[in-house]
Amino acid sequence: SMMPASNQQIRKQHPEPRTQQRQQKNTFLGVALGLLAFEAVLNTAIVLRVSYTEIDWRAYMQQVAGVAELGERNYLKLAGDTGPLVYPAGFVWIYRGLWAITGGGTDIRLAQLVFMAVYLATMAAVLAIYSRAQTTLARVHPAGLVLLVLSKRLHSIYVLRLFNDAVAMLFAYLAILAMTVAATERQRTTRRRWPWAWYDISTLLLSAGISVKMSVQLMLPGAAYIWLRAGGAGFVLRQLALVVVSQIVVGAPFLLRFPREYLARAFDFTRQFDFTWTVNWRFVGKQVFESIEWARALLAIHLVLLAVLGLLVWPRRFSRTSARSVVEAGIARTRIWQRFGSRRLSQGLQRMPPVTADEIIAVMFTSNFVGVVCARSLHYQFYAWYAHMLPLLLHLSHVPPLARPLLTRGTSIRQQRSPL
Repeated sequence: SMMPASNQQIRKQHPEPRTQQRQQKNTFLGVALGLLAFEAVLNTAIVLRVSYTEIDWRAYMQQVAGVAELGERNYLKLAGDTGPLVYPAGFVWIYRGLWAITGGGTDIRLAQLVFMAVYLATMAAVLAIYSRAQTTLARVHPAGLVLLVLSKRLHSIYVLRLFNDAVAMLFAYLAILAMTVAATERQRTTRRRWPWAWYDISTLLLSAGISVKMSVQLMLPGAAYIWLRAGGAGFVLRQLALVVVSQIVVGAPFLLRFPREYLARAFDFTRQFDFTWTVNWRFVGKQVFESIEWARALLAIHLVLLAVLGLLVWPRRFSRTSARSVVEAGIARTRIWQRFGSRRLSQGLQRMPPVTADEIIAVMFTSNFVGVVCARSLHYQFYAWYAHMLPLLLHLSHVPPLARPLLTRGTSIRQQRSPL
């Protein structure tokens, strides 16, 4: 009778891999559900008890009112208290819908409840992304997820200020989640087209985020790398074409009437940022901040960092291969090469490790973060661009676990030091 008990003790001390994985999933699920429930209660309390602060919501409503009431299609004639409309058409259609359901933007409480739903949906998408990590590369300890709910600033951005950054990042996280599903399904299913449909869905979601705010473009270099790894050079061109076509469809009402005006305002890469609102580069002074040399230097640094990621970090650390092998495999996957190219690259393709969910998460998060670091200006609401990524970024950096809450809190406090 003692032997079975001894065996049970051994199993408890050394669980089988499947049992251990099940325990980890259950623990993660419990923590995730607890965080979502906590956030639902906290956000409800914030909406009911904390005063709403007007910053950009009225301007958003004024900008889309011209479209809603007058049918205006000339971007040069769409403006609000804070200036002209500078966001792509996806922003217009989403906030046009909010304009309709909130009585022209007057029902602030209803708008706050909508953004509370956006906050919770974003949190659910982020937790789902973290849950798909299969290895220690991107697997964050469940306790590390608590970092996601520590920011007072993030709650303010979503449910007290109603910024469009919140909507754009929801699309971005859903795109990353769909991409991880594509990688997982490709390993599981024998159906040829099913996993690729998920990549297309992911690309459309990423494009939707870009159509709300161009900041989501910071993820495009990482997405292009994943597309190259997953389907080859031809697949990269196909996905980029899907982004372009979807942007044309969303912006068609404006492009058909006033194309130059739309492109000049919605996709203005030369726009000068106001030094008054910058958070990250205030220490360099107004003269340096507004100089073209400073803008070019930041762009050069961004390109160098992307080159380092694309040639060294992503292939070696995240893909367990080399940049040369990634490029050769990408070429070998094209139909032209398969028909006319040499067999050497095709043979190397067979040795290429498949794309994993961990790799996708790490690549997309780091691609976005280097763009944030090199951004010409960060306003306080731009914290939403990377706040939910901090647990994984700290995990990848091998920062001691006890120091991670301090760094996360420090980042949030630094982001709060703005004129708003």
